[in-house]
Amino acid sequence: MAKINEQFVLQFNGQEFDLAAVEANVKKNWKDAGHKLTEIADLDIYVKPEEAKVYYVVNKEVEGSVDL
Repeated sequence: MAKINEQFVLQFNGQEFDLAAVEANVKKNWKDAGHKLTEIADLDIYVKPEEAKVYYVVNKEVEGSVDL
């Protein structure tokens, strides 16, 4: 099967947010906090455009946030 080029974009209130960039920013924040990406088994990301924030939960226990 051929690779599919995908792009996920959230449109809200006249703005667009590239969700792949949001995921990359969450992972960068995780690494900047002194963790390794290999420690991540589960990653839940919650985008709250009305707050201009992204909240995340790693492995069902560690929480964090980044600006959108």
